[in-house]
Amino acid sequence: MTSADVTSVLRDAAPQLAGLAPLARRVAALDPRGVFRVRLDASSAAGYARLPFGVLVGRTVRVTWAGPTTDWAVRARELVIWLDGGVAEPPEQRDLEWRGALPPAEGWRRVERVPDAVVRNVVRKGASTFREAAEREGVRGAQPRAEVADALLDSVVLTATHGGLRAEVTLRAVSALTRMGFLPPGSHVAIDVCGRWTRVVAEYGSVYAERPGMALGIVS
Repeated sequence: MTSADVTSVLRDAAPQLAGLAPLARRVAALDPRGVFRVRLDASSAAGYARLPFGVLVGRTVRVTWAGPTTDWAVRARELVIWLDGGVAEPPEQRDLEWRGALPPAEGWRRVERVPDAVVRNVVRKGASTFREAAEREGVRGAQPRAEVADALLDSVVLTATHGGLRAEVTLRAVSALTRMGFLPPGSHVAIDVCGRWTRVVAEYGSVYAERPGMALGIVS
């Protein structure tokens, strides 16, 4: 599909993409140049973005679409401006700026559901650990060194196992879940697996992690 064709599809698909605007808005707030990947088919519109701290997030909404199945990338900020009516023309296609694989659309196995209170408690403890690490380095109120921060973010804070399968969820993933506003009070998250992918699903969006090697799994 040419750029002109994609632009034409975007013009027609604006109503179907409106449900992705909340995610695109948060991505743009974190990174004004952030790239937003959109997949649109007959029954769903899905948006994905890789956040500056290395987490892939996504949101899928149900739609009715009579046009062609389409997959394209744009700047999140430009998409929001257009959907808000700030400009007449859809954003420029930026497929070459997208980096990394997308998670599979099918084949996910539900493993475990976790109350939002558990996730929030884990995130609070993680924030406290960050502060303590920074204070030990003499930078009270700031972030610890990058290598220390990465090690903390990549620490496993939730583990799900079931039927010989295992999935591990990092502090990086659950922090993204709350920071993106995916998890309303009183809700649950679900942990899913598909091959080397792990997905943490909340009411308003999901966080994805890809791991090399053997297929992973989970608990009920």
